[in-house]
Order: sequence, then structure tokens, then C-alpha cells
Amino acid sequence: MNIEEIDLLARRMLGARAEDSHKGDYGYIALVGGSLEYSGAIRLASMANVAMRSGAGVTAIAAPGSICSLIVPQILESTLFPLADNNGEMVFAESDFDRLISRYDCIAVGMGMGNTDETGKAIRYLLENYEGILIIDADGLNALACMEDRVHRLKASEAKIILTPHPGEFGRLRVNDESAEEFAKETQTIVLLKGHTTTVTDGVKTYKITCGCAGMATAGSGDVLSGILSAICASHKNELLAATAVGVYINGVAGEIAQAESSDITMIASDTAKAVKEAVLKIRADKI
Repeated sequence: MNIEEIDLLARRMLGARAEDSHKGDYGYIALVGGSLEYSGAIRLASMANVAMRSGAGVTAIAAPGSICSLIVPQILESTLFPLADNNGEMVFAESDFDRLISRYDCIAVGMGMGNTDETGKAIRYLLENYEGILIIDADGLNALACMEDRVHRLKASEAKIILTPHPGEFGRLRVNDESAEEFAKETQTIVLLKGHTTTVTDGVKTYKITCGCAGMATAGSGDVLSGILSAICASHKNELLAATAVGVYINGVAGEIAQAESSDITMIASDTAKAVKEAVLKIRADKI
């Protein structure tokens, strides 16, 4: 599918909303991650704002309780969901994750959590107990890669799973040097393999998205993408593969806008986050 076709798909998904719609129509999203060491608090706040700009109905940040005070000044529209923690790192508590599972249509997990046993416990619990849309990113992918039975766990899960690795993470995640298409088909997931050309596939159908820019090669860009993805996927849950591709497209357009206003060297991820509003307006106006 070429960029013009992706643009048509994006314009449809970002079309005008019914006047009598309400926030529940557009998804309840939880962004789960953060730690003191990895500055996850600020990145999670940025993700929440990006998700709201991308059309989410309700967004909650689930982060270690002791860093929630760092998040509060960064958000207005999102809610906070403090998680049990120890010195700024999440400590898995089944009761916390049961509340998340019962409340939210889409959970994006792993961003800035750290490579700890507790992260692994959280990922295993979500795979075993969640039935909504589960976006696994960053440290969540690293935890998954450490599970020798990860293929079985992914296939057995009732969740609708989207994996968002960069090439290094995908190299650790796959088992037998499979392609993204082969791994997606084997695990019955959607794989979003980031790169100069980003691949989005369920193993049956594949999208190749080429928009984006060199300035996006900076820390935090993946967090911005996860915020966009969570919003688009939650509001288009019946066409997740296409929604995932559209999320990548919006992120790429926002990055291009940000680089045009800055440069490939001076641009940072928050510039892309700030450009999401303009990207959505540009796509809807068919001015790509």
C-alpha cells in the first residue's frame, strides 16, 4: 500500500465525529510504565497528552506512586493511577493490575519501566488475564524476550496484542530469525517493526509506511508513537491492523512537521508530540 492509500485510510479514521458522541465512544486508555531512573514520568505525561490529541476519550497514567508528583504538573486532562513501588520502580501487585484490566479498553505497557523482574511479572499477568488491546513496548518487549515460552504465551493470550519493536528489540524477540510477517503469523499478533520504512503486519496483510524523518532518531520518539497508537487503536478496535498503520502515519507526519520547524539535529521527541495536533489537522484537510 502506497502513501496515498495510507493517507486515505487516515483521513477516514480521523473523520468528523457524531455530534451526540461521548468520551466512552473513543476508548479508555491506560499508559503503564515509568520509573525514577529512566525519566519515565515526563515521557508518560507526554504520551498522555499525545493520546488525547490523537482522539482518546479517557487517558490514565499508571506509574509508580512515588513519581506521580513529578507527573501532576505535566498533565491536565489525564488521570493518575498510582502503582505500588519501591524507590521509584514499579512493584507488581495483582490488585493494581486487576483494576487496570477491569477499567481500560487499551493498555500500553513497558515504557520506562526498567528491565526488572517486576516488569516481567506485569507482562505475564496481562498476557494471561487481559482481553482488551495490549500494546507492548520498550522494557515490556525486553521482558517478553526473556520468556522462553513467549510464542506460546502470545498465542494463548485473549488480548489483542500489538508489539512495537525496533530492529534490535525484534532481534531479541523472535525465535528462529523469522521475518516480521512470519513472527506475527506464528504468534497471532500485530508486529510494528520500526525503521526508515516501518512494517506493520499481522502475517496475512502488511503495510509499509515510509513517512518520517531523520530528526525522529532521538530518545522518546517511540513513546510518542505509543501514545498515538493507543488512541487510534482504542477508537478503531475492529480494524486494529489498519489503525496501527494509521498511528505510524500520524506519527511520521508529526515528525516531518516538527523537523521543518526545527532541524534534523536540534529536534527532540517532544517536538513531535507538540506537532500531533497540526498533523491531524493537515491529514483531515488533505494537505499532505
